[in-house]
Amino acid sequence: MSTHTASEKKSPTTSRKKSSTAAEAQASTAGERNSVVNTVVIEAPADRVWRTCTDVERWPSIFPTTREVRRTEVGAHEVVMDMTVANELGVNAVRSHRWYRPDEFRIDFRMVTLPPAIAEMEGSWTVEPADGGARLVIEHIFVPRQDGEQEEGADTADLGDTLFRTTENVLAVLKEWLETDRDLAADEGLRDAWGPRNAGNGISAETFENCELFFSRLGLASLDWGDITMVLKDLRKESTHEDWADWHRRWSALGVHYEERAAEALAAGHLETFRTANRKAAACHHYAEFFYFDDAQAKIDSRDRVTEVFERGIPHLNEVVTAFNVTSDGLVVPGYLMRPPGEGPWPTVLLINGLDSAKEVELYAFAREFMARGMAAVVFDGPGQGVHIGRTPMAVDFERVVATVMEEVVRRPEVDEDRIGIFGVSFGGYLAARAAATVPGFRACVNLSGGFDLDNYSDVNVMVKKDFRFVFDQTDDDAMAELARTKLNLREIPPLRIPLLAIHGELDTIIPIDSCERMLDWAAEKTEMIRYPGERHVATNYFGDFIPRFSDWMADRLGAQARP
Repeated sequence: MSTHTASEKKSPTTSRKKSSTAAEAQASTAGERNSVVNTVVIEAPADRVWRTCTDVERWPSIFPTTREVRRTEVGAHEVVMDMTVANELGVNAVRSHRWYRPDEFRIDFRMVTLPPAIAEMEGSWTVEPADGGARLVIEHIFVPRQDGEQEEGADTADLGDTLFRTTENVLAVLKEWLETDRDLAADEGLRDAWGPRNAGNGISAETFENCELFFSRLGLASLDWGDITMVLKDLRKESTHEDWADWHRRWSALGVHYEERAAEALAAGHLETFRTANRKAAACHHYAEFFYFDDAQAKIDSRDRVTEVFERGIPHLNEVVTAFNVTSDGLVVPGYLMRPPGEGPWPTVLLINGLDSAKEVELYAFAREFMARGMAAVVFDGPGQGVHIGRTPMAVDFERVVATVMEEVVRRPEVDEDRIGIFGVSFGGYLAARAAATVPGFRACVNLSGGFDLDNYSDVNVMVKKDFRFVFDQTDDDAMAELARTKLNLREIPPLRIPLLAIHGELDTIIPIDSCERMLDWAAEKTEMIRYPGERHVATNYFGDFIPRFSDWMADRLGAQARP
């Protein structure tokens, strides 16, 4: 690789055009599309210029205008960049979705978030061989904000001039940096942003330790190890209980990627690929927000996206899914009745969320197991759950919501009203047992890691406390601890008089196993318990063992059979 001294450098050569093709001139929803092109010849090999353009995490050390860059790999030759950039357009946080085409030395990009003056922007970076080095061509195709939306003075011509000047500055700096005599090996080595990684080619030991307890849960929702490593490589997370912003950003970016994959598959008529990608998209947006409390609105927006993505896929699912709404104490409670194809009525199971699961993700995974065994499933968002989280606090007497949903369920012809069971996970296990004891009509109850009480609230970890406070809209831990001690228990609830199956990890510190044992003592009918020594909350390492067991147990109690 040849290098050149500063005295041998040439000035950047540039060119510019506007609206040069019919496609660029077509009207968009926000205004006319305009094109600005900048070109520079750099005395460096084309492959080195290409690697510098793709090694975006190095940019803050090259370009003074780039203050911070975070890169998320979301697919083969596909990344999302989040940058803080300071230039003539101000200091702006922007997001760019980039598609690398290494065989052509080309990058196509679309801006997802933009400076206020710009409504839309996309374009390309292309590296071409040239005499003495390489030519880099950058094209920006943009739409300004319309009058009334744009900042004063940001008309099309001015905006084009500004984009041209700021890109010229970037290219001049890049030219100088690449033409300076430097040893690449001593310069930490440029790497292809889409290629193999050094340092273990994966997740750091610290990140693995901080996030390992979520891996089985991510797998339950159809995300695979490649998805997990794609998100967690270079994750900025030093604690299980803190630093969730980067986690949220990365899972959100992967969710957008899978939404785009799903749309492409649907357009091509590849329905199974669509179903897989759409399910992964919903899961990504859910896990982006499930422990993210630093930005309540961002959490709510991500949670709304989960429902939006899931409902986009309903017409194409293998199961029959019917949306419904009921009103409980003035609150609209949305839900889905899910059933296998074929004629009913079906034995049916109501599934109850915990604090941080989603009816479209974890509960859908459990519901699929029930449906595979000849049962219908009902999932819903009560106050403090799903689409209501952060908007309406959870009700202490949650059984009132269950009773309202039950009234809706039993009147439907698809449901066998004499064969209805109830299932709950985590805190939802407590809610399910409480509802089963007070709402008539249930035949059997499965409690996955719920307990009799929350007397240990003061001893649970920081994240779980944040979760409870957020869901119940409590101002501080003292208020939440008092609510947990006085209201969130089964002491005043009549004993359960239907069969109960409980599943619990013996090392659960969120809902200790002795709380679950108190639930078994409280129940008046036959009880069974599956215990896992050495396991934590929800015993997630044993999903493959206990999900079939509780699904079969419920099928036996309701007299369900899978149909050919």
